[in-house]
Amino acid sequence: MIDSNGKIIESTVQEVLHNSMMPYAEHVILDRALPRVEDGLKPVQRRILYAMNEQSLTPDKPHKKCAKIVGDCLGKYHPHGDTSVYDALVRMAQDFNMRMTLVDGHGNFGSVDGDGAAAYRYTEARLTNIALELLKDIDKDTVNFTFNFDDTLKEPETLPGHYPNLLVNGASGIAVGLATNIPTHNLGEVIDGAVQYIENPNVSLEELMCTIKGPDFSTGGIIIAGENNEELKTAYETGRAKIKVRASVVFEKHGEKEYIVIKEIPYQVNKATLLKSIAELKESKVAPFDDISDVVDESDRNGMRAVIKIKPNKNAQYVLQKLYQKTDLETTFGINMVAIADGKPRQMGLKEILKYYTNYQVSVVLRRSKYELERAKERAHILEGLIIAVQNIDEVIQIIKKSENTQNARENLKKRFDLTEVQAVAILDLRLSRLTKLEITKLETELAELKKLIKELESIISSKKKQNQLVIKEMLEIKKKYNTPRKTKIQSKAEEVIEEPVQEKAVEEYKILITAENKLKKLTKKSFKQSNTIVEENTGKHQIAIDIVDGNSTQTLIVFTNLGNVCKIDLEIMPESRFSDKGKKLKEIIALAEPNEYPIKLYAVDLNNLPKTDLLFFTANGMIKKSKWEEYALQKTYYQGIKLKEDSLIKVEDDIPNTTLLFVTKNGIALRASKEDIPTYVRVSSGVQGILLNEGDKINYVSQVSEEGEVVIISRAGLYKKVKITEINVLARRRKGVKILDLTDESDGVLFA
Repeated sequence: MIDSNGKIIESTVQEVLHNSMMPYAEHVILDRALPRVEDGLKPVQRRILYAMNEQSLTPDKPHKKCAKIVGDCLGKYHPHGDTSVYDALVRMAQDFNMRMTLVDGHGNFGSVDGDGAAAYRYTEARLTNIALELLKDIDKDTVNFTFNFDDTLKEPETLPGHYPNLLVNGASGIAVGLATNIPTHNLGEVIDGAVQYIENPNVSLEELMCTIKGPDFSTGGIIIAGENNEELKTAYETGRAKIKVRASVVFEKHGEKEYIVIKEIPYQVNKATLLKSIAELKESKVAPFDDISDVVDESDRNGMRAVIKIKPNKNAQYVLQKLYQKTDLETTFGINMVAIADGKPRQMGLKEILKYYTNYQVSVVLRRSKYELERAKERAHILEGLIIAVQNIDEVIQIIKKSENTQNARENLKKRFDLTEVQAVAILDLRLSRLTKLEITKLETELAELKKLIKELESIISSKKKQNQLVIKEMLEIKKKYNTPRKTKIQSKAEEVIEEPVQEKAVEEYKILITAENKLKKLTKKSFKQSNTIVEENTGKHQIAIDIVDGNSTQTLIVFTNLGNVCKIDLEIMPESRFSDKGKKLKEIIALAEPNEYPIKLYAVDLNNLPKTDLLFFTANGMIKKSKWEEYALQKTYYQGIKLKEDSLIKVEDDIPNTTLLFVTKNGIALRASKEDIPTYVRVSSGVQGILLNEGDKINYVSQVSEEGEVVIISRAGLYKKVKITEINVLARRRKGVKILDLTDESDGVLFA
């Protein structure tokens, strides 16, 4: 460095970094690039909104030129160039960037196609209604003020921010060594989440995520959140994760042609650039993009509509899957929730953000209440003096008339009526028109209302509970006024096996079976017929089938497992076996399956034409659940079928009309129960109790039975017993049942029924 005298000053790198780089980095981090957790605004955004509020650019006033807004903000609060101010102003007016716009723009403020806004001499703006909720009560000593850059004016350190703007409108910015990328959220969900946190600060993240389901982008789209929303859970727990966002599309049929219609695109994707990249893939003539005949943007003021036209008799879904891989129809959004809290940048999870925000709102309410209490007391004090004067008006007039000057009159009034300086001045300023009987009544009424207000404010100031209730009440009022439906859908990531479309093949018929070793086999019908169907002495367990189902290459195999999960297997790609083969474990076919998981029931179905019957689920602990087949038509290959609590699924059956349930336990207890009161449940539920088991007992057999037929019970000791179904009385479910087989000793037990 060179000093003012031209002398070279030598410094080490450490000194230069400490004296120059560190202050610069601190300034950029705290005063430029990162938002505050309290109001969710960067300094430039806060200064723009404050400057607009000072100019009274409220929603009920006409728009004003952005040049005036930019100049005012630049000259008073933000001396960093007009471009930075105008760019921030434009962004706050763009409904494809902000979930709830804070600026009402009039003119060209850009588009989702990447078009820039017009120059600020052409555009006009004013505040939106919801922006006023951020500024509300700023004149009531609710926030701290600091001097501006030249110490001539004061500006707020934060805005009161009566709703969680950091989560609602998100933020993005790059500082020195730090960055932030907070997604936008739904206003109603975020407010409900904040209320939930205030009511129970120990609320779990899972409970919060039932309220705040995930980001809600202004451009809509679909979030692929991972199995069980794991990616979103990571983001909300640690403040950092990556999620995939897809365009929302629909398929339209036009004769032999099929159209892929893009209705919503991922957040911050340039639509024009996206369609250009799709057109370039079409021109490349590389399969399958050569199946695209045209790309047309039909978007208008009614909404987005970009059409990808597919050639006749081509697979539009396959083309779409490849477009997800090659274009921004699917993007990765890196969540990095960094904001200024306690005067320093912090990476925060969802609960931590809500903690800082709700604590701040309580302090805003407390400071406002103290301010209003002070003003109310001041006004009540003046009213008490005015009432004294009006009640003694003749004497007051005589004192004033006899006084030599105003100061003497003020002192005489103070002395005669024991008034304060403020009260005496108010009496001297009293207009003659206020001396009527009606005005006297008004003064007394106003004083009574003020005393009531003072009492209420004092109770708020002294009660943390009332402060919390007031914060909740005000936030819910904002939700009622401004809430909008969610735009972005959230779904778990499903495994997608993209196969090259092939010519139609002949339909192959199969036999699919579960072996006695709990393994799966797919046999051709020819192989099955050639197998030895007689059980011989040397027959292995792998040659004994405990469940067999017919299927073909166009169907999907639905596998219900002992852990209560459902696996979907494409029968065409499932490997074939010979009858003599051992078969394959479920884990070998479905990688997501658990090592100890095995199949207990098979169905071969057409997913577009599911069976019309209901399904009955039975567990080892005697639980029953009835669900509709539609509950299991998910796009995933592996998902939960029944909620189990330290239990296992032992059987799944189609619901058969005019039957009852028969339970037989290991200890020889039987219960024949009616099915009439079993309700229909959704997929992820545990059902109702079928039979009450004694300690150590478990279900060995359960099925639906009709009035005809018999049941044979075989014990481990080799005893067997045949009982007619009609001899077992029908009872209500959730009973302990009756003894059906006397066991010889404790080591004996029902083996099979």
